[in-house]
Amino acid sequence: MILRAASGWQTATADLALILFLITAQAVREEQPTPAIATQSGTPAPVASSALALHRPAQGEDVREWLLATVTDERQVATISVSYTRERRAYALAEGERLLGEAEAAGVAARLVAMPDARDDTVIAVDYLREEGDGTNLAR
Repeated sequence: MILRAASGWQTATADLALILFLITAQAVREEQPTPAIATQSGTPAPVASSALALHRPAQGEDVREWLLATVTDERQVATISVSYTRERRAYALAEGERLLGEAEAAGVAARLVAMPDARDDTVIAVDYLREEGDGTNLAR
C-alpha cells in the first residue's frame, strides 16, 4: 500500500492564490474617493465612471429615436460632447444646441459639453448621473 500525503504543494499554492484573491477583492471593494461636479443647487452631482451607451451622430442626424430607445430610467442623463477646431466653433456649438433640443423634445435629461480640440467630433453618452429618489414622489 502506498501512503499519500493529505495535501501537496498544489493545495498550498491554491490556498495562497485564494488568499491573494480575497485581499485584492477587499482592496478594490473599498470605496475610492471620486471628484464631484457641483450643480446649481450646490450639491455635488455623482461622477460616472463609464457610459452605458455611446453614439457618434452624423452631421444633422436625428437622434431623438436613439435617445428614446436608449434612455430607460429617469436617473440616466445624456451628455452631448462637442469638440471643435477653431474655425468650426460656431458650427459645433449650433450642432450641440440642435442635439440638446432633440434630447429635450424626447423628454431626456441632457447636458452639453463643448471644448476646443484638434479635430471636430460629436459624441452622445448615456449614463446614470442622477441619484435615486427617496420615494416620496409617490405621495405628490
